[in-house]
Amino acid sequence: MTPADELAARAADPFCGSNVLGAINELADFSHSKAIADLISAGNASKDRLILTLGRIGPPRYANFIGRWRDDPDPQVRRSVASALGVIDNPGVTIPVLIQLLARGSASDAFGVKWEASESLIGIAKRPGGDAARPRVAALLGEADTMTAVLAARVLAAVGDARGVAKLRDLAGHADARTRQEAILALGALPDRGGADVVRRRLKDDNVAVRATAIYALGRIAGAGAATDVRAAGHDALAYEAQLEARKQRGESEETFRQRYGLGMFDLRETLQQAVSP
Repeated sequence: MTPADELAARAADPFCGSNVLGAINELADFSHSKAIADLISAGNASKDRLILTLGRIGPPRYANFIGRWRDDPDPQVRRSVASALGVIDNPGVTIPVLIQLLARGSASDAFGVKWEASESLIGIAKRPGGDAARPRVAALLGEADTMTAVLAARVLAAVGDARGVAKLRDLAGHADARTRQEAILALGALPDRGGADVVRRRLKDDNVAVRATAIYALGRIAGAGAATDVRAAGHDALAYEAQLEARKQRGESEETFRQRYGLGMFDLRETLQQAVSP
């Protein structure tokens, strides 16, 4: 697993492994909206993927129906709501619901919902009339939950809002390693090379996962021009990882090393290869 693999996993096809649901999603059109909504209301076991299909084919008024499921106890259903609302054209309904989904929850299973909400808000903000999303998203930059703040910053940065870029640079130095990692990942996706200096400072991070993410992000930002620095950082990270492994072998808790130092989360060699590849 590498940072690139983690990003790819977040974008995985939800219909993979289900030929029937995949066919329904491919073949359905707006005329099937009510039938699919009825299946969702009946509590169909595939409600999450049916919501995705309804978001794709449904007229704008179905945004209200889809939004009803934002409080579903199943995070996969909430994630589907977040994704579906990103493709249905009804910003007066979709933006407030997506803001709620982005701001709610701090448990590990809430991240997927927040991520999909941020993806949908980026899509909406890039469309004509999408400027209405910006002030709502900007209001989340000061949230105490740093994952909400970093994903809100990611939305703004992706649509060229300097407030988002500034917040990502700030959060790249946050005390929480997961927050640093997510901020660096977002900086690596920006066409602006101004984040390179911020990312470089994390190449010596005490968390291996953050180092790996910084290596990958620097490769994306600076390209071939940073290949020498990226390779040097990769070799330093491998040496640091070996030191941590030696400490772990002396009896220190494996879970401590994973939680505090991100040990074992990413394959550094594969990360380095992806960072220096075109």
